[in-house]
Amino acid sequence: MFSRMEKTHPRVRAILLLSVSLVLMCMFPAPHQSDGKQQLVKILVTSPYIGNRAYRPVADIMAGCIIRELNRHGGLEVIDREASEKYLRDKGLPEWVNNRDLAIEVGTALGADIVIYSSLGRNYNTFVYSIAFIEVERDIIQRIVQGYFSESDPPARIGRLMRYEVSKLVNFIPLPSELNNPGAIIREEIVNPDNLPREGIVDTFPNMGMYGVIEQILTYYRVFPGEVEYMKFEEQRSITRLTFRDDMDEEITKLFNKFRNYADFAMRYNMQVYFIKDCSVRAVNVLLANKIPVMFSQSGEGISVLIGYGGLREDGYCYFIPYGEDAFESYDFTHRQRVAIMIILPKPGRKGGLSRAYLETAVGRYRDEWNKTPTLVEIKEGFLDILSTNLD
Repeated sequence: MFSRMEKTHPRVRAILLLSVSLVLMCMFPAPHQSDGKQQLVKILVTSPYIGNRAYRPVADIMAGCIIRELNRHGGLEVIDREASEKYLRDKGLPEWVNNRDLAIEVGTALGADIVIYSSLGRNYNTFVYSIAFIEVERDIIQRIVQGYFSESDPPARIGRLMRYEVSKLVNFIPLPSELNNPGAIIREEIVNPDNLPREGIVDTFPNMGMYGVIEQILTYYRVFPGEVEYMKFEEQRSITRLTFRDDMDEEITKLFNKFRNYADFAMRYNMQVYFIKDCSVRAVNVLLANKIPVMFSQSGEGISVLIGYGGLREDGYCYFIPYGEDAFESYDFTHRQRVAIMIILPKPGRKGGLSRAYLETAVGRYRDEWNKTPTLVEIKEGFLDILSTNLD
């Protein structure tokens, strides 16, 4: 074919080649390219504040290790540190950032979503550091971590310390989808309560943080109120007490006090909070199968969180998995422990959010050992809503 084409007129040959090219383009279309690139979270790591310029080499190692760990985490765009130094020099300022106002200014100027700024000082033979993580748009400090290392420590030791500190901070990095549209509608994924899986595990449940169970639950749903708000919560919880009905014992009263504080704090961030009256063991299976952490009291007034179950049989037997504690059999999940069951989850329209209509149907599907139907009690204006329910 091509040998014949060489003998044809050049213009005819060009037309034939063009025709063949068009046919091939139709048969094998070019890959689709989106008009817009996926937005990455932009992080700026500024140069650490130093009290003496002699510390600059150590500060550079510290900042460089933080940047390396963020790049290793992936899915991020780390803004060049020199860009922030140039911005500050052009304004006649030192090359470091040492307060939140300056961090917000530099971050806004360079288009950063997050700024990590730090300080480095010396106390005799020890270097003391502080690292702050701030969201630029919301002007919220999510966490401040502090530590120290010896002046004789090699760069490898500093690198290991920074890896540990960055591991505390990456949980607060928003997803690209959360930057584009934090309220994006996400399809509900629900479990049929009549056909529960043999096992159910709450995936990616975070480790215990500085502020305990409430921070774990909110972090699991990617709600980050900020360190200042958690400090206020701890302060308020220590001074707030409620007196419940006379027929409630002291242990249950203390437990409800904790639940009340958790509920008020979660509702402040647009979460659904439910108390479950007459909760059955199988109702807990339904919640866990839907990847909803379940809060209850396993011993005394302390709060435990169930994150999974396994080995579910047709007769309802299974074993439960509490976070950080030994698994236990469903036979050992007593009625008293289920007197106070609470769940927190996002509202419909956010990842992990489920409608109240489904929750009511699913939770009420299985009765408890007293032949009572579990009832969902939504906490709306405050935890006093539960006082109208009969806990007996």
